[in-house]
Amino acid sequence: VGKEVELTRKHIENFRTDGFLVIRNLLPEDQVDEINVGYQKAISGQIDVHDWKKRINSVPIAQLGDPSAVLGWRKFPYFQKILSIAKQLNGEDLEVAYDQLIYKPPYSPIEVLWHQDAGYGPWPEEAVERGITCWLALVDATPEQGSMQFIPGSHQQGIYLHHNAQDRNPIGGALEVRLEDQVAVPVSYQAGDCSFHHACTLHYTGPNQTNKERRSFSTHFWPTPAIDQR
Repeated sequence: VGKEVELTRKHIENFRTDGFLVIRNLLPEDQVDEINVGYQKAISGQIDVHDWKKRINSVPIAQLGDPSAVLGWRKFPYFQKILSIAKQLNGEDLEVAYDQLIYKPPYSPIEVLWHQDAGYGPWPEEAVERGITCWLALVDATPEQGSMQFIPGSHQQGIYLHHNAQDRNPIGGALEVRLEDQVAVPVSYQAGDCSFHHACTLHYTGPNQTNKERRSFSTHFWPTPAIDQR
């Protein structure tokens, strides 16, 4: 896979219908390893910016903001690849709004409860309509490890009611959508696989019930007008 990735019409149709798209083998092993060098430094407390050290040590899940800027990842090949895919899915004016490293150590009991990214708004209207997130797996990840699960078509239902869930998730400001009869699609990833989901797609990650780490990295893209309105 080169620096830019050309999607098929089927890829784009699936994303429009389901609100998410899984891309296999986006990154070869050497490019995954390159990112994991900085990732390891971050989760082991070697870098102390934005309260990273405190966030790592306080709870059995780490959500660290702005990792691509802090760790210099934006010069790596993955960045042009995921930006290229995001633009093909939701518009040529997309750019990075923010990104997050989210780490679940072995046996972390923490769920990231059902939510829509746009449920954490209010967001600018353009971001609600065309925002998109790339979730990149840096190790193999199964649902038992806390990989992503999605509700197909939920991005077409507007913003759901989000409830305060800080009693169940220590990440600041945690919210939860209470599902009724929706059927989830769990995704298993190999290192270097990724998924893209719409800002209004309901998604969830369960606890890590294994003796392996779950290393992931989320990049959120918004249209330029939405970024200008922040």
